[in-house]
Amino acid sequence: ALAVGRSVAMREARRHASHLLTSVLACCLIFRAFNAVVVRTFFNADEFWQGPEIAHKIVYGYGHATWEWRAKLRGYAHPLIYALVYKLGDAVGARSAWFVRHAPRATHAALSGTHDVGCYRLALRLHGDACARAVIVLRFLNWFVFYCETRSFSNCVEACATTWALTFWPLGTTLGTGAGGRRRRFKALVLAALACVMRPTSGVLWLALGVRTLIKAKATIGEKARFAALEAAPTALAALGASACVDRYFYGEWTCVVCNFVRFNVFEGGSAIYGSHPWHWYLTQGYPAVMGTMLPLAAIGFWRHHATKPEAFIATFWTILGYSFAAHKEFRFLLPCLGVSLVSAASVLSSMTPSRRRFVVAALVVTNVPAALYLSVWHQAGTIAVMPHIARLAKSGFITHGGVLFATPCHQTPFYSHIHREIRMTFLDCSPDRAPGEDDSAKFTADPHAWLEQKYGATPSANDAHACAVAAALAPSRLVLFDADALRASAWLASWNFTLEADFHHAHVEVDRELQRRLLVYARDADAATRRCEAQE
Repeated sequence: ALAVGRSVAMREARRHASHLLTSVLACCLIFRAFNAVVVRTFFNADEFWQGPEIAHKIVYGYGHATWEWRAKLRGYAHPLIYALVYKLGDAVGARSAWFVRHAPRATHAALSGTHDVGCYRLALRLHGDACARAVIVLRFLNWFVFYCETRSFSNCVEACATTWALTFWPLGTTLGTGAGGRRRRFKALVLAALACVMRPTSGVLWLALGVRTLIKAKATIGEKARFAALEAAPTALAALGASACVDRYFYGEWTCVVCNFVRFNVFEGGSAIYGSHPWHWYLTQGYPAVMGTMLPLAAIGFWRHHATKPEAFIATFWTILGYSFAAHKEFRFLLPCLGVSLVSAASVLSSMTPSRRRFVVAALVVTNVPAALYLSVWHQAGTIAVMPHIARLAKSGFITHGGVLFATPCHQTPFYSHIHREIRMTFLDCSPDRAPGEDDSAKFTADPHAWLEQKYGATPSANDAHACAVAAALAPSRLVLFDADALRASAWLASWNFTLEADFHHAHVEVDRELQRRLLVYARDADAATRRCEAQE
């Protein structure tokens, strides 16, 4: 009778836990759907050019592959996520530009919600129910999570896989016993391998964590050898093999993308073409910025649990260390350690008295929500807002002759994945195979008028009627550029019969160059150009 009672109690506990987890997941998915709708600004070109754009090329047959793909520095595992979503949409008749434009964002809303639940599970495992509830609050409030995690970056996939891998990873001094322990280790290894496939630099964290686990675990030499040689190594090799086969299919030849990635970014320092930072940048600027006012809570949590439950600190430390080797550093690269850092912060928040906790949460709301909303809705909004306008013009047949020229800094707008129509579109190239200052983006920034004049001519009214007609046909139908550049190129725009068609807010403050307040769309009067050319006959 006692055994039966215990069995019933265990079933009830599992049912309650399952119901609670389902409720948490539903709450997180609803919030992240709202999050995805709110975010409508530009953050980094990789959001569009290294994922959805490649997936669009795979599924629909057209799209632009940047120089990294020609150099085989990127793996196809990440774009295949969106390619699968596009294929599923295509199967049920969802082929509109609206669907193609928003499907990656919806996918990452679901992924971010899943990551929220992963943080909940990890906090529950490390510090209990109160910490698990607190980490959801911190995840919802953190400005950088709100701003970044619903965007289609491979870093977001890596972060989600990393957190979930930690929820299953052997903690403390045990490798886990029995069939249940083996299943948990297998899940952890598969998710860790997925994180490494998404971003090879994630391997630094998992190599360090694996070595530490083998050293600290109170297990026999045989059990440790079995874990390393018969579980970890085969899983890693299988993941690398599957990734290599996928890349072989799309590249048309065998290539080691991980090797190319590490060689270019670490040993050759190639990432520095996008800007270099000192070795301590993540410690002194990057990590404090993404954590914001939650940093003191995380630091206290690391200190409190450094002896008994150091996993959050270890994951944070090795992520920062691993990424510090590269010359180029970005805030989003810290996403894999942001989740565990918030778990550490939540352990402190949940231990406070109710009155102090309310005060701290209020302070976090004041210092995070305005930043999250401003950056997500207004800051650098123009280069995203312009794309539906161009898509409507393309659908209506108004994009003619030379198509659209995006005369913005290199890759500042999405491309075919937001237009979903095979029209002629060009942009200012900034591939690193040219000498510094010699690429189109740099030349245009230096003198927009001179660049446009060299590219298309000073005016279409040439003495040769045929040359005039050719020039008029090659010139763009729509020209997208910032207000400051439009002012400097005003004489050329007037001579080619361009008039202002649309005006979009972009930013109130400068980012990494002079202030680009408005993004403008100029339309060319093709009929006027034709009449001018006919007058030369």
